[in-house]
Amino acid sequence: MRTLGKQPNSFLFELHQGGWVRISPVSPHTFRIQYSGSGQFPESGLIRYGMIRQPGERCPYTTSMDGETVHVRTEEAELRVALADGLFSWGGGERVRTETASPPWSHPGGGFGLRLVLDGDECIYGLGDVAPDQIERRGQKVDMWVSGTNYHAPIPFMMSNRGWALLMNTTWRHTIDIAHEAHGEIRIEGPEGGLDVYLISGDTYAELLNRYTGIAGKPRLLPIWAYGLHYYCSVETGGRQVLEDALKFRQEGIPCDLIGLVGGWMASGEESSAPISWDPRRFVVSQQGQQGTLTFIDTLHRHGFKLSLSMDCDYDLSGYEEQLVRTPAADEIPSEKSWFDSMRRFVSDGVDAFKFISGKQTLGQPERQWQNGMSDNELHNLYPLMLGKQMYDGYREQTGKRPMIHAVVGYTGMQQYTATESGKYGLRSTAIVSALNSGLSGHVHTAIHIHVDAPEGIHAGLLLPWAQNNTDRHFRHPCFLEERQRNLFRTYARLRYRLLPYLYSTAYTAMLTGMPIARAMPLLFPEDPACRDLSRQYMLGDYLLVGVFTDRVYLPEGRWTDFWTGDRYEGPFEIEYRPPEQAGGPLFVRAGAIVPMWPDMDYVGRSSPERITLHIYPSGQSETVLYEDDGESFQYEDGYAATTRIECDSDDERTVLLIWPRTGTYEGMPAKRSYELVVHTGRKPSLLELNGEQCPEQHPRSAAKKTLSGWKYDRVTGTVRIYAEEDAARGEPVSVGLSFAAPERKRTSSRPAGETSDAALPVEEGAAAATRGDAEQWLHIALDTCRPDEVNDALNAWWSSRIELSAGPGNWRVHLLDGCLLIVRHAERRGWSLGESFGIADNPLAALDAKYPEQGLELLKRLADEVLAAAKRTADTARHPIIREVLAFVQQSLHKKLSLQEIAGHTGIHPVYLSRLFKKETGLPFTDYVQNRRMERAKALLESGMKVYEAAALSGFADVSHFSRVYSRYWGRPPVSFRRK
Repeated sequence: MRTLGKQPNSFLFELHQGGWVRISPVSPHTFRIQYSGSGQFPESGLIRYGMIRQPGERCPYTTSMDGETVHVRTEEAELRVALADGLFSWGGGERVRTETASPPWSHPGGGFGLRLVLDGDECIYGLGDVAPDQIERRGQKVDMWVSGTNYHAPIPFMMSNRGWALLMNTTWRHTIDIAHEAHGEIRIEGPEGGLDVYLISGDTYAELLNRYTGIAGKPRLLPIWAYGLHYYCSVETGGRQVLEDALKFRQEGIPCDLIGLVGGWMASGEESSAPISWDPRRFVVSQQGQQGTLTFIDTLHRHGFKLSLSMDCDYDLSGYEEQLVRTPAADEIPSEKSWFDSMRRFVSDGVDAFKFISGKQTLGQPERQWQNGMSDNELHNLYPLMLGKQMYDGYREQTGKRPMIHAVVGYTGMQQYTATESGKYGLRSTAIVSALNSGLSGHVHTAIHIHVDAPEGIHAGLLLPWAQNNTDRHFRHPCFLEERQRNLFRTYARLRYRLLPYLYSTAYTAMLTGMPIARAMPLLFPEDPACRDLSRQYMLGDYLLVGVFTDRVYLPEGRWTDFWTGDRYEGPFEIEYRPPEQAGGPLFVRAGAIVPMWPDMDYVGRSSPERITLHIYPSGQSETVLYEDDGESFQYEDGYAATTRIECDSDDERTVLLIWPRTGTYEGMPAKRSYELVVHTGRKPSLLELNGEQCPEQHPRSAAKKTLSGWKYDRVTGTVRIYAEEDAARGEPVSVGLSFAAPERKRTSSRPAGETSDAALPVEEGAAAATRGDAEQWLHIALDTCRPDEVNDALNAWWSSRIELSAGPGNWRVHLLDGCLLIVRHAERRGWSLGESFGIADNPLAALDAKYPEQGLELLKRLADEVLAAAKRTADTARHPIIREVLAFVQQSLHKKLSLQEIAGHTGIHPVYLSRLFKKETGLPFTDYVQNRRMERAKALLESGMKVYEAAALSGFADVSHFSRVYSRYWGRPPVSFRRK
């Protein structure tokens, strides 16, 4: 072996078959690997111009030889390279995370290739905003070339569920094929340039993203107003029309922070080269030496708006970049200015942001030779990065404020400089997929065009990291919508602004870790196979689940609350969803959520509100950190920021909230901080303590006198509301404790006297009767299990709890109608058709004919029997032979690990199609059906006298503690209580 040995940060050796390999351990978990046919390793433009970060310190590593294999090791990773041909494997210890399928190559004249083995169950994510068909990339072949609608921002980064990630360190055009042409292989090929890759190891997607953005650059915080609403005016508009459009937002009570000019504002039609200036016929911005003259920009600012200008650019940016790095080639280049230098006068006029359309940036210019000596094929992908970098750095230097640079196209590292949009106005779900793929590639500030003509378009567009209403036409102004759409837009816009502290804190986390704001489901639920390729729903931060352009939502394990209705669901569970009148799509809150909110506002002010509302959904132990700073400067980089840690610890009997004093300070920070706490308990506490002292319940008279004292329970929403103030001098956290009584319980059953049922629902005595939420949950479980005796007992309990809450002798009829609606909605959500021949199901108003509460309960039981019959009929009508085969296989294999993917492999059809067919034939999602059958089997085994661990094993659970948790959550009681001794 001919080797040059260890260099300061690398290890270089020659292969037997020709060519050289250079290995550079960047960190204990990240290696850079370069192949060269000539022994020369020219630096990529990404590193040359600072888009990719090089480590400041050398990473310790060791090398050794094992026969014909070179081993390079760090504390966390190991690379093994064959001396003969350069085949390698990447892993740590005995674990191989990925390996080559054939020898890599890098030709002396240019051109490279790399092929990796792809396992059968391996999932690949990343590649940026390209090919918006799916988030799991298996089966796709994509072109890493900035171009049209489907290739706006290619990022040659991918990560695997096997704990590895790869970044191609090149700007040359190349393709990435993930099992498209060859099953079981990833193929990366380019006709020019050399093979230069970063390999990263990590145990989770979050870890991989954090380590990748440590190389390609962490996302940077936008000014806080940029997380609000952006509105782009019509191209025909002038200064007066701009002001009219802006003031409509204030008149209609629709919050908005930025007004953008799409086009037509320049004196020249050429938008791609300097010099450029305002069109004096439409926009008068010069004060012409007159004191106190106001421009349309000044008027916008006085009403709380920022102004953005849109343009195109094909200016040669490379000369200026070359001079910044002071390479020898820079001496041959005439003194060049940054593109931002031509923007300085507009910033001085008051322009706050800039948007760069794709335009000429996506056009190849093969004959063009750039000033830094690169060909167009090498510089094409690099161009939008240089543009974003120069605009970002220039605006920062001139103003000292954070830039808002809105770009349509980008490449590796763009998260450091720009925010981007996905899709076009007419695109819907594919634009969301693009945004999620960008997040899976380290770029966090993504938006789509709000489709204002449809409720689901408003819902999707205003629940993303930032929001833009890019109308390009005057009639798409939200204030011109018909009344229902206008009201819906206002509702979502005001909700977005109330959520700004939650979104901003999530953006702060993204800045630190690379974890996106809009998170594809696999990022938070990597072990759930049902989440692998969900592209019409995502998590907005840690706690909010958003469904977009869909009538089906999958809820992973845990409890979920419908934000719009307050309905609660237990996952894993797939539901058919029809949004209520005031909503445009599904929005669920995860159990344990702590969501900070601002009061209603028209735009983001210069200081944080003094009072913060905290919406808390107690479940076990959870916490969040509220992040705040001045919102516009870079002082946060020097530590001028404040964080507030908020904790919640909850069980069946008590919920404790701790709000710790703010840590840190920043300009404009409120001297005092108060909180409005909204705790979603679903039941009324028997006692509430504030800072260790009992707090009185608020009654109508006391509420009128002292609105901020005491606590109040809202039975309609199931929430407890209380106000509290931070006491910074005391140095102790605000403490709120809610206690829930656990009195003696009785059993209510329709069984003859003397008989009991293990499944009878416990109901609390007297005034502390079982809450509506508890009883409804038991009834839902009973209906799902389709056992008549349990449904009977659950209905008895639900009815008793409601009757005890009745204020008058005739109010039981209202509860009867509630019960009818509850049962019918349950059937509709499960897809159980009630047909045409049912009495009370077909005519719920027949309930009003009941004369006594006992008759009302009997009517509910009749309706429940009809629902059970519909469920049985749905299950028995599985006529499709494949589904009959699947049902038989499931019944025989309940003691084994079951997955839809595995069964799809046995049946020979695609998992997605099988999932839809199974739901259509049985009325239940596959995971729900399997869990129901397992819980039924486990209960029968326990009742036969079997031990808990035996019942767990025979029901498909390897972990007894996990079985006990699932069983207790499903049946409401621990498995040991069912065991017959």
